[in-house]
Amino acid sequence: MNSVTNCMLDLGGTQRTHSRSRFRNAVGALVLLPALIVGAALASPEGSVEGIVLGKDIDLATPGPLGPVTVIGDSVLLGAGLWSPTLPDQLQALGWGPIRFRAGVGYKAGPTTDSTSAGWWIDTWRRQGWDAPNVIVNLGANDSGICVTDVTCARRRILDVVATVGPGHRIWWPMITQVAGAEASAVAWNAALAQVAVERSDFFTWNWPAEMASGGYRSSDNIHLDAAGYRQRSLRMATDFTVQLARAERVGGDAPLPAPRAVQSTFVPITPVRVTDTRQQPPHRRTADSTFPVALGGRLPADATAVAVSLTAAGPSTDGYLAVGPCGTSSNGSTVNFTAGVSRGAMTVTPIAADGSVCVSNSGETDVIVDLQGAFVGGPGGAGFAPLATNRRLVDSRATGRSNEFAVATPPGAEAVALNLTVVDATEPGWLRAAPCGVATGVSNVNYGVGEAVAGSAFVPTSDQDTVCVQTSSAADVIVDLTGTFGDGGLSFVPVVPSRLLDTRNGIGGWAPIHGAGQTLDVRAAPVGATAVTGTVTMVGPVTGGYLVAYGCGPMPPTSSVNAAAGQTLANSVTTGVPPTGRLCVHSDRTTQTLFDVTGWWVR
Repeated sequence: MNSVTNCMLDLGGTQRTHSRSRFRNAVGALVLLPALIVGAALASPEGSVEGIVLGKDIDLATPGPLGPVTVIGDSVLLGAGLWSPTLPDQLQALGWGPIRFRAGVGYKAGPTTDSTSAGWWIDTWRRQGWDAPNVIVNLGANDSGICVTDVTCARRRILDVVATVGPGHRIWWPMITQVAGAEASAVAWNAALAQVAVERSDFFTWNWPAEMASGGYRSSDNIHLDAAGYRQRSLRMATDFTVQLARAERVGGDAPLPAPRAVQSTFVPITPVRVTDTRQQPPHRRTADSTFPVALGGRLPADATAVAVSLTAAGPSTDGYLAVGPCGTSSNGSTVNFTAGVSRGAMTVTPIAADGSVCVSNSGETDVIVDLQGAFVGGPGGAGFAPLATNRRLVDSRATGRSNEFAVATPPGAEAVALNLTVVDATEPGWLRAAPCGVATGVSNVNYGVGEAVAGSAFVPTSDQDTVCVQTSSAADVIVDLTGTFGDGGLSFVPVVPSRLLDTRNGIGGWAPIHGAGQTLDVRAAPVGATAVTGTVTMVGPVTGGYLVAYGCGPMPPTSSVNAAAGQTLANSVTTGVPPTGRLCVHSDRTTQTLFDVTGWWVR
């Protein structure tokens, strides 16, 4: 079903078209808002000057993961249904559906007396079998003319709608603007909305007056907008509605942990080295949905069980992802997510096959680069890992000043360090590498574009001076966070085939349908008794730009694990301590889909 119904009145007052008797009261409603006749938003969607649209129905039947939405409002909302992309279009694009939209001239809150009342429509739809749990109510301009400056009156009319919607629903209600000379009535109405929002956990407001004042919205009467303004408003309404109301709920239990792939292992730092670059050597550029082996045996200790590698998708021609694991095994995880034309890289830890090889899979056409960052050996032959209780910021060039190459002091005595490296506000695309100072290496840890915030992890050997050096290929700010050290004693690593433990898109890990802004999800990431975990956290298509923080469910560190712009999909490896329960917490500051793939855990 995708039905649209308009009712139009010509400028002389003659009804032009109608499809339902419910519009019998619409002409009289014009008296409530005489400004409608001059509002640019009231021309027909085709731009005709013949008439004024009095009402608009839009029904989008396609289900979305975020659930159904009812949208009801007055002429202030009407333009959001006239010009494409409409508000229902924008909501559907963000994952809502099905959606029922109704806006009409003169519509109001208050008692359910007639078809210009929101309550009348909500009651009618419920009798017809439509009862969405999420409701957008865009009313108040006409009600404020009834209540004037009486906050108690406004509150009563708002609560009439709340009562009609009923329990078990969530209401999102924009505040109103008003024409010159009637500002006090808008202030009173908005004060009532604010009161109800404070009192109820199922009621949310949106500061439309502040948003309108921010600019970009053209209006002839400070209430209605022109076509461009309504397109902008629809996008912002859908975005902010999603940010406020889209949340994950428990839909199941934890995903099963994968079986250990090798014995407890310790880390052997290796000077980062490039082992595969399909731009320059076989197997050359990879077609979509292909897998190829990478031989590492000659570069590894004889008793190696796993490796730390950085994968880069170089110049991809399609969207896709890279995954790596021991050849002959199946993994449902991924390491790198990329979009056409944009090079991306990320580190991961993976077990190796008996011959020391790993297999790299790519879902989209791309060149592939593999950089070796370290190895794990069975027993105590390498360095143990000591995670920090709270990640420590070592460098932030936004405060200290930019430099294309600089040394970072590391804790004394550490053989290697676990770092999270973030690039922000680059002036041109480029790469970042981290390596022991004084050592020439051709690897990269992070690939970034202009103005992006992109994070990447690395296990980096330290120099004799307890330093590592960081280099960027173009001017950018760099943030370096320490997450742990490798040295005597410490924890041993248990490698596993990369396995997905959290995916809010489909309920893996027990959470769905989306990760809400400001929400923290917890998952089982390691067995009871583990002390730390390593894995890949992925931010998938955030509604607005933001970040994820993966941590051990104690105090949240003041650092981020992965950053992504609106609509981007970016991944990063994380290594963090966990409590004895083995649970990992992932916090998002923006509404997004979130994935976590475990690659192993650390034990004493």
